[in-house]
Amino acid sequence: MHIVHYCPTAYPIPPVGYGGTERVVYWLIRAQIAQGLRVSLIANAASGIEHAVPGAKLIPCDRDTPLAQVIPRDCDVVHLHRMPPDPEAIAVPYLITEHGNRGPDARLLTNTVFVSESHARLHGRRCFVRNGVPADDYRYSEEKDRYLLFLARMEWPHKNARTAMDLALDLDLPLKMSGKYSPWLRPGVWGHWCRHPIKTQRLVQRLGYVDGAIKLDLLARAPVLFHAVNWHEPAGLVVLEAMASGTPVLCTPNGALPEFVQHGETGWLVDSYAAAREAVREALAFSPQQRRQWARRCRERVSRVEDMARGYLALYERVLRGERLSTADERRPAHPRPVVSVRKTR
Repeated sequence: MHIVHYCPTAYPIPPVGYGGTERVVYWLIRAQIAQGLRVSLIANAASGIEHAVPGAKLIPCDRDTPLAQVIPRDCDVVHLHRMPPDPEAIAVPYLITEHGNRGPDARLLTNTVFVSESHARLHGRRCFVRNGVPADDYRYSEEKDRYLLFLARMEWPHKNARTAMDLALDLDLPLKMSGKYSPWLRPGVWGHWCRHPIKTQRLVQRLGYVDGAIKLDLLARAPVLFHAVNWHEPAGLVVLEAMASGTPVLCTPNGALPEFVQHGETGWLVDSYAAAREAVREALAFSPQQRRQWARRCRERVSRVEDMARGYLALYERVLRGERLSTADERRPAHPRPVVSVRKTR
C-alpha cells in the first residue's frame, strides 16, 4: 500500500522547535515505514523527512499548489493533514485528519478523522484515531527537580499561562515556560505580574521554543507539567510527551484530556484554582516511592504512536473498500459541553 501524506504547512517535517501537527505526521510516517508500508510526503521543501526516515519520499509543495498536480500516479490512499485548495479534485481514496477545533460554519469533508473521541464529538462526528507518541524517544526519569513546567504557546490566552504564573508566585516555585513573549516586557498581555517584576524575574524562566535534548531533560525532570487549559483540547500532544517521560500532568477536564490523563493515577483533573494549587503541592511532596509509582504509571499508560498507526491503517482499508467514514445525518452539537476555566480570583 502506498500512502501519501499531504501537509504543506510553513514548518518543515520533522519540525525544529514549534510544530505540533508536523511532529505527529513525522511520527506516523516513521511507524508506517516500520509497518512495511510505502510512504510519500507532500510538504514544505525544507523538510528533512528522507534523511530522518529512510524509505520515505518527499514531494516538495506549497499550500497553494493544486493537489491533483502532485499526487503520484501509483498512490493508493491520500492522507490529508490540512484542507487542500481543490478537495473536489481528489481522484483517489482519501481521508483528512482534523488537528484543531473548527468553527460551527467550517466545512468538514466526509472522510474527516479526529484526534480523540471528544474531539470528534465536539464536531458532531464519531470517527477518530487518538494521537500517540513514540515513547522510547523520550528520556524517562523517576527522579525529579523542583519546578513547574509549561510547554505551550504562552501568548495564546486559552493555554492559560497566567494561571501557571499565579501558581509559581503563590507557591514560590520556579516556573520554566516556553513561548515567544517575555511576561515582564508585555504588560498589555501579562497584566498584574508586571507589578511584581523582581519576583517574576526570579521565579519565571522564559525558554523560547525548545526542542532536542533540552526539551527531553525538561520533561523528564519536572515533577509536574502544567496543562490546565481553558479550551476544548483536541489531544494535548505535550501531555503525552510528559507522560512518556514519567511526568504527571495537571490539567482541566476539557476536551480530550480525561481520555489521556487518569485523575490521581497519572495526573490531576482540576476545576478550580484551589484544586490546582493543592495538586502541585501534592506533586512536590511525593516520597521517592510515590514518584516512582507515578512515573511508571505515566509511562505505561501513555497513548503510543504504534496504536495510532494501526488505527489509521484500519481506516485506509475502509476507504479503499469505498466506505464513507461519516454520514450526512451527523451534526455538530447545539450545546457542547462548557469549558472549565481555572483562574485565580483577583
